[in-house]
Amino acid sequence: LKLPKLPDGITAIRVEAMPHDSLPDRGPGRAFYEGPKGDFLLGEIALTASGQPVKIASASATAGNPAPAFDGQPQTGWAGAGKAGRASTAVFNFASPQTVPDAKLTLLFERHYSASLGHFRIAVTTDKRPIKARDIPAEIEELLTIAPDKVTENERDRLLHHWAQVAPELKKARAEIEELRKQLPKPATTLVLRERPVDFPRPTHRHHRGEFLQPKEAVTPGVPAILPPLPQGQRPDRLAFARWLVSRDNPLAARVTVNRHWQAFFGRGIVRTTEDFGYQGEPPTDPELLDWLAVEFMDRGWSQKQLHKLIAMSDTYRQSSRVTPESLAKDPENKLLARGPRVRLDAEQLRDSLLKVSGLLSQKIGGPSVFPPQPSGAADGAYASGPWKVSPGEDRFRRGLYTFSKRTAPFAMFTTFDGPSGEQCLARREVSNTPLQALTLLNDVMLVDFTKALAKGALDYKGTTADRATLLFRMCLVRSPRPEELTLLVKFFESERERTKEEAAWVAVARAILNLDEFITKE
Repeated sequence: LKLPKLPDGITAIRVEAMPHDSLPDRGPGRAFYEGPKGDFLLGEIALTASGQPVKIASASATAGNPAPAFDGQPQTGWAGAGKAGRASTAVFNFASPQTVPDAKLTLLFERHYSASLGHFRIAVTTDKRPIKARDIPAEIEELLTIAPDKVTENERDRLLHHWAQVAPELKKARAEIEELRKQLPKPATTLVLRERPVDFPRPTHRHHRGEFLQPKEAVTPGVPAILPPLPQGQRPDRLAFARWLVSRDNPLAARVTVNRHWQAFFGRGIVRTTEDFGYQGEPPTDPELLDWLAVEFMDRGWSQKQLHKLIAMSDTYRQSSRVTPESLAKDPENKLLARGPRVRLDAEQLRDSLLKVSGLLSQKIGGPSVFPPQPSGAADGAYASGPWKVSPGEDRFRRGLYTFSKRTAPFAMFTTFDGPSGEQCLARREVSNTPLQALTLLNDVMLVDFTKALAKGALDYKGTTADRATLLFRMCLVRSPRPEELTLLVKFFESERERTKEEAAWVAVARAILNLDEFITKE
């Protein structure tokens, strides 16, 4: 740090390590993944004048020991003493007053992990009296120099607030308040990327053959030449890129977004290759529709809710999925949606549907991942904490979104129904039909809970066997059974009751209904 125009006869230099919301645990240091969060270690401090070092005779600090910061050993130094989120001050006294018109201050942070100061302030003094570090912020020091009759109401409040934080007679009250603050729940946090300061950019180079030791020409931020350029006059940072991405001059983001939502509703995007809009992807089946939806999406403020309403209320989405000879001849693969689509539910949606119809679905939102039932041995040896331990109580019936996932051992039921393994990001799942899927819906351990709950609902219902079978059918398929379907259900129930108990017979009926193609298919 260059310190020009210092006053003559400076006797000490002060370093204030100050907390800041942008730092780990509010700082004042940058330590995060090693060592105490928010800590720092100033290995060496040196002031030079015309290249000559200024000798430091003594030092004091409000926290920690500052003496190692000028002992010539970079691996030792003044640390934050684990006081995360709190200010610390160190004062370094010179052996004699110094006149340094053009000084240079060096702060060396040589700890093996990142432990530099994230937010600090430097001050010097010409006071010839021995100076010791005081736990008084510079702002308060300035207020103390004002004559009492000149202090404003706001300044008086700031002085009173500081006094309440340090007054010995209020120590007990402060301790009680601190204990109460520790009981407050900590908010959830996540890692984010932050743009570097404008005046402190990091140069980026092309590395020859990817070798980090062979930097070549410098490169600057930009976008592919085939796409519209970044706006003129704007610094090419992440904010400019974000604005460019959703600009009306760049319809790609809107087209990709509406295509993915279209895929969610119809099982197939207008561009089938939702992950690839480039030359290697498939062309859109209806380019005009794709462009119209993209414009509507932007005109409606990029509202996904309005986009969903627009699609769900369309005649295309509301038409029947019944196949007629005319629609089959006109559009055999239903690419143009001559009839309503029939789409197999995704793995997570299927499990959520099973939970919902059985009345077991937990409405709890948020929280850590859960471990629902799955076949024994499906995840053995894949978890450091031991075998898959099924979550108790309500967590057993959380939505599929909350199911714990590990790449080396995905949840068995999700894998069976084409759920991704997590080894790569997928924009489109391939859908398969395998015997294992039918066996899962017949025999998986999780079906025991669902079918028992459905059977209990049927037994609790006051009515005939036909009434109870109709109830089960409507709960699972959201329609009444046709006469021939009801006859088959009643007959199946009676045959099962002859060889088992009544409750077990209704469990078998529930399992049969849940295995119908109509249950696992959206149509």
